[in-house]
Amino acid sequence: MSSLAKRYRSGGAGRPDPGELMPPDLRTVAAAPFGGTQRDRLTAWLREAGWPREHMEIATLEGYLVALIAWPVGISSGAWLPPIWGERGWKVPNKIAARSQYEEFVSLVVGFMRDLDRGLSRQPSRFESSVLHDLKGSARIKALHGWGKGFMTALTLGSQGLKGRSSSAGAAVRLIAGTTSASATFGPQAVGDVVSAIMALLEQRTSRGPLGLLEVAHPQAIERESLLKSVTC
Repeated sequence: MSSLAKRYRSGGAGRPDPGELMPPDLRTVAAAPFGGTQRDRLTAWLREAGWPREHMEIATLEGYLVALIAWPVGISSGAWLPPIWGERGWKVPNKIAARSQYEEFVSLVVGFMRDLDRGLSRQPSRFESSVLHDLKGSARIKALHGWGKGFMTALTLGSQGLKGRSSSAGAAVRLIAGTTSASATFGPQAVGDVVSAIMALLEQRTSRGPLGLLEVAHPQAIERESLLKSVTC
């Protein structure tokens, strides 16, 4: 048996080869209800043992997904999904190697992303972090740091960094990084400051990241996108 075959060998009867589980096309992932029950299921699942060491918990995941929506980097699901479960490159961990587990997990993650996008896209937006809202004291501080780590992780997936972004977008990212860093002092307005920075980024986006194009792009975003195309063409 080749080394590649050994690496992806089935873990038991009825368990598919993880190498056969392909990155999903979000255009074909059916919309499903996502609310408190689904969020609790995803939260509990991410807290279970058996994940790779670097997998995300729910606060980190929310920051990560918000960044993918608010700071689109134009990457495939095969690139942005693995960091959630703690891998680099397309490798599905044994924790969700059964097809039913994999499909349920992906459906929950995509449902969470769509739910966040709905809240962020409302006019006027009334976005409130579902995973930070009810936390207090040290638990809220820890979750905020995790949220920021997820947000900044998503930004590193793009190769352009701050290039081509406005000064206000750069300022918003620096505010989020400074407010959520492990060394930051957690003030009473920290979450509000982060939300304000996200709103500033949303005003300039030209897409919803993995969820596709905006239905109606912001005029400034259209102008910026046209300028970038003229520079790169």
